[in-house]
Amino acid sequence: MIQIPGKIPVIIHPFFWIFSGILGWLVSGTLMGMLIWVGIIFFSVLFHEFGHALTALVFNQEARIQLIALGGVTSFEGPKLKFWQQFLITLNGPLFGFLLFLGATVLLQFQLTPMAYKIFKATQVANLFWSIINLLPVLPLDGGQLLRIVLEACFGVKGFKAALLVGALLAIAISLYFFLVGAYLVGAFFFLFAYQSFDSWRRSRLATKSDREEENKHLMVQAEQAFQEGNKEEAKKLFEEVRNKASGGMLALAATQYLAFLIYKEGKRKEAYEMLLPYKEQLSDDILILLHELAAEEKNYPLVIEISQKCYQTAPSQKMALNNSRAYAHEGQPKFAGGWLQTAWQFGGLNLPVILEEEEFKAVVQDPEFQEFIPK
Repeated sequence: MIQIPGKIPVIIHPFFWIFSGILGWLVSGTLMGMLIWVGIIFFSVLFHEFGHALTALVFNQEARIQLIALGGVTSFEGPKLKFWQQFLITLNGPLFGFLLFLGATVLLQFQLTPMAYKIFKATQVANLFWSIINLLPVLPLDGGQLLRIVLEACFGVKGFKAALLVGALLAIAISLYFFLVGAYLVGAFFFLFAYQSFDSWRRSRLATKSDREEENKHLMVQAEQAFQEGNKEEAKKLFEEVRNKASGGMLALAATQYLAFLIYKEGKRKEAYEMLLPYKEQLSDDILILLHELAAEEKNYPLVIEISQKCYQTAPSQKMALNNSRAYAHEGQPKFAGGWLQTAWQFGGLNLPVILEEEEFKAVVQDPEFQEFIPK
């Protein structure tokens, strides 16, 4: 990783060079052509990102540029921005790309060496193509961000959700077009954008106005950082603050899951269970598995049954299969109880006689539907 300090720090990740090299090779098919294209991509992406970063500086933001595998990212922090300021920061990236296109176009009017002509022509075409593509209203492209800013300014959080859905549908259409004309790499990227936008739209059902507040988002970042650094008490405090300030939204849900996990690790299993129970429909896969374990301990067998299949598909284990068997047995469903018990037995090392003496199995242990699954 290369780090260039300055008023606008620049961080270049190794995968930026790898991806640029692959793209350069696909376009040129020669080593020299690949190196030329790596240089063009580097300069063009950096110039584009400086369009964002320099505009952010005008609005008293601290900006930082990262060059990553699929391009560049400019992040900034500072006083809360108005929507029109966000719009200008976003728009000036593609505008800088058009400026680079115009600069290359002007230089091509002069007498140049064959190599210089080749470089400036490639710069001209690449920046025109990318600037146009980047203005398409598909997230995470700048055009998608511009659409999101406009709709959110007009309609609040509903506008944010609408931008995700519009972007997903448009990305699917663009992806299909590029696949049909044989531009498979571009088509694949737009298919990825469509999936990401649709998944974000699906998860944004719980989004509220408080989720879009910069203060709450910043607080969540601080809490996650404390969690990753192992500062558990600070993390708990911050996650609790997020829950209170972003009540009912996606940030509150995420904070609740983190907090329940930390409480669970402290041995407060019942408290963690009670914290997660109201959110059973919205939990992430990992936390849903935790709720499955805690529900079995609390003998909430209807809930164990409700989430049994999804949890087992995510992280199959003998313990989970056995808990599922107990739940179905307790609820008087011998066929499913026997099936899950057989699944648990297949992991090996299971003491069946002892397990069949458990209270949960007494009602089904003699049932023929249950017995047919018991290994003889």
